Amino acid sequence: MSADIQFPPDAGVIDVSRPPWNARGDGIHDDTEPIQRALHAYPDGRAIIYLPAGAYLVSGTLTWPPGSINNNHKNTILQGRSTSGTIIKLKDSCAGFGDPAQPRPVIRTGEAPAQRFRNAIRNLTVDTGSINPGAIGVQFIANNQGGLRDVVIRSGDGEGVIGLDMSYSNEIGPLYVKRLLVRGFDTGIATGHVVDSMTFEYITLEDQHQFGFVNDGQCVSIRGLYSRNSVPALINKPGPGMVTLIDSGCECGEAGAVAIDNHASLFARNVMTSGYAAAIANSAGHARGHADEYIDEFVSHDVLRLFENDGRSLGMPVKNTPEVDWEYNFAHWSSPTHFADVRDSGIDASLAIQKAVDSGATTVYLPRGIYHMQNPVIIRNNVRRIIGCEAFLDVAAMDRPAFTVADGTAETVVFERIESNFEPNAFFDNRSSRSLVLSSCCNISGHFTGKGDLFIEDVCSNPNSYWKFAGQHVWARQFNPENDGVHVLNDGGALWILGFKTERNGPLIVTEHGGKTEVLGAFVYATSHQPCLPAFVVKDSQASITAGESFYGGRCPFIDVVKEIRNGQTQELRTTRTPGRENGFMLPLFVGK
Repeated sequence: MSADIQFPPDAGVIDVSRPPWNARGDGIHDDTEPIQRALHAYPDGRAIIYLPAGAYLVSGTLTWPPGSINNNHKNTILQGRSTSGTIIKLKDSCAGFGDPAQPRPVIRTGEAPAQRFRNAIRNLTVDTGSINPGAIGVQFIANNQGGLRDVVIRSGDGEGVIGLDMSYSNEIGPLYVKRLLVRGFDTGIATGHVVDSMTFEYITLEDQHQFGFVNDGQCVSIRGLYSRNSVPALINKPGPGMVTLIDSGCECGEAGAVAIDNHASLFARNVMTSGYAAAIANSAGHARGHADEYIDEFVSHDVLRLFENDGRSLGMPVKNTPEVDWEYNFAHWSSPTHFADVRDSGIDASLAIQKAVDSGATTVYLPRGIYHMQNPVIIRNNVRRIIGCEAFLDVAAMDRPAFTVADGTAETVVFERIESNFEPNAFFDNRSSRSLVLSSCCNISGHFTGKGDLFIEDVCSNPNSYWKFAGQHVWARQFNPENDGVHVLNDGGALWILGFKTERNGPLIVTEHGGKTEVLGAFVYATSHQPCLPAFVVKDSQASITAGESFYGGRCPFIDVVKEIRNGQTQELRTTRTPGRENGFMLPLFVGK
């Protein structure tokens, strides 16, 4: 959490320490008003509101600006320079934060309906101060793409209601939380309601008074939960909740509590507990808990399968998303605006973007604004990062991939923080053997032809295009395709997904030609008015899936959850064979192999 994030002066980033905002960041003066003015100056603005290093004292709730359409609180990013160096601190004994029965957040990003696209908080610490027992650190909502990255939420004296609250409103998610530390509070993280799913990776919870993590109905996918507490690390309340938990550890300082208290659907794998009376107490499904400290693999309900197999998940090898070092020398950054006036101009920016790529720079950045593209860009030479600064690419005129990764000097290329419009063609192709990271991007897709590994992290694709993997190794976190028809085609590849959210008709994932697909937590939002095709299709391949469905308002649910074809024989798993979820099916675990 120590990255030092800085941007060139012409990146379009809104620095709250500069005029006309003039936030002090000295820990003495009240910065509530200047930060709030900066936020409200860019409603729905695809704007990075940037806080340099400092301690920003606040005395009230910082709120996201309402947009002009339906008061949409969206497209707003609160960005610190670093987790340790940028601190938003609530005044001690602050008026309005003293009553736990009427809690109040330090930061609040909006509420339902689910149009809160691309909201984010990054690289900073939120400190609720001392003697503020009614404080909540952050009430957060984002939809389709957005979340928290490299954030600490802490209480100065350990008191407070919730660190990260994502249960206060319906329709929160899908979103992605990566590298979060919550210290103190009654509850570390709270999630709730039936829609729209949340994905967590590398979460640390410390010194909570009641629970580390509380889920009440939500589809939650977690990898790398580390809890150091004397209370339960996780409770999954009765109802439609679905928790998928892997590669985690829970330590208890006082014997007596259980590590995981489950009353709904739970899949847990490779979880180490210590100091607890039991690893899992389970009142759902088969109602057998787990006493041993190490959880190899646990499913709250009976495993579902169509052909005889061992009933265990695939347990595919997991690679972490590669981290490409931030380039601190701006002489190694290049922008298309250095070559032509293509931002917000309506003219084709493709050539200028290509010139920036070919300039020898390691980082290509697109300052905040709109760029029209009519021709493809090849990512080559020294480029290792293309960052959008929340820019928008109009690619409606394209009839082929807008970006193609070719050979170059960097082993890994990161493409991040960019939004595109709805278009019918694949946005990306990696034709090389290099690794490609697609991160924090909205309305993009890809048909991949090279051998390079692919990492998808907090990415949403639009209703007009789908994804095709042809033999590649793919690791995806918070992956949200929303088109009709086949959403994802795994043609002989190895596809691992942590947190998968879909809309419209299917099939959602087709796995064929000996491919392997592991889905660890899917939220299937059935929004089609037509009878839905099978949600998942497995053709002479292997798959393991945990998933839950919801549908409302006359929409048609999936009748066949899985269609499996093996050696010429076809079997179908009907919704009626699953445990069921509020308005939909539930797959605590399906295995096909």
